[in-house]
Amino acid sequence: NYPATDYIFQPGDAMYEDINHDGNIDNRDIVYLGNGIPKITGGFGPSVTYRGTLKLTSYFVYRLGYDLVNQADINTSNMYGYDNQSTVVLKRWRNPGDVTNVPRALYRSGYNWLGSDRYVQDASFVRLQAVTVRYNFGRRILDRLGLRSASCYLTAENLYTWTKYKGQNPDVSMKGDNDPFAYPVDNALTPPPKNFLFGISASF
Repeated sequence: NYPATDYIFQPGDAMYEDINHDGNIDNRDIVYLGNGIPKITGGFGPSVTYRGTLKLTSYFVYRLGYDLVNQADINTSNMYGYDNQSTVVLKRWRNPGDVTNVPRALYRSGYNWLGSDRYVQDASFVRLQAVTVRYNFGRRILDRLGLRSASCYLTAENLYTWTKYKGQNPDVSMKGDNDPFAYPVDNALTPPPKNFLFGISASF
């Protein structure tokens, strides 16, 4: 908010780039940091059958080439108030000569927590959404039970997510009430739980 804000950056402060080289860090130095719209999104699900009785079905979902604002990281590393902080703040700058990528702590002061490429992260991911193993009982067992068909199955959901994203869940929906300038923000919502379901189906 220069020149209204009279603040002189000190050793240990976050280093913001003066893009237009006018001697000030302000809204004229804002640059493009990423895109919250995935370049590629989709899913695929291979299935394998063994001897007609055992079938394995899986389903993967993915988003590739998109970035996410890690708001949870901002909130837990800003060192701006008394709120709980992550262990990353243990690496903060403390004394002249310290070499670190975490700025100094300033209570209710300074600008070490502003949105920057420090908090915009690649959120590309591939998730194993579901796996189902189904066993179809053979004719001999069906005849004994007087059934036309029967099977049992085990389904597991949200087993694993491959990603380099540092937050809990890279699969964040974009909320903006039809705002064309909306972008995805991760506020550390609860990630999808692992679910396990077992079932039996039969027909007479």
